[in-house]
Amino acid sequence: MSKVRKLLALTMVGGLIALGAAACVESDPSAAETPADAETVPNTAAQTDADGNTVPAPGAEELPAEGAEGEGESGEGDVAAGETVFASNCSACHAGSGTEAGGVGPKLAEAGLDDSAVRTIVTNGQGAMPAGLASGEDLDNVAAYVLSLQ
Repeated sequence: MSKVRKLLALTMVGGLIALGAAACVESDPSAAETPADAETVPNTAAQTDADGNTVPAPGAEELPAEGAEGEGESGEGDVAAGETVFASNCSACHAGSGTEAGGVGPKLAEAGLDDSAVRTIVTNGQGAMPAGLASGEDLDNVAAYVLSLQ
């Protein structure tokens, strides 16, 4: 029995030594560099300035309204239902249900957004925001909610 314990202890010590040695291997610093020919993509996400106002990122372009057609007409949607959709899909990034700065996403209240812009951004995504977070009736409702913040 004592031979088994000794063998087990030696195996464990050997394993720990091997793990320590593997952790001490130097990495190649150039492996973490971005290749010189890598494509760069401008950040098109709206940014929040020091006063909490939503401003476009430097060099950001307006997204075309493609993909927004057929998803409902301007002015449709229920604000209260949209607030529920927003709470489920958007509030993790837009602080204070879109009324405050400081989240991953910008403050949406008083951002000057119109129905077309809201639908285009929700449908196509923008910056860190993925596309397709709401569609159909949910898109109508969340657009109505965001427009109510303007």
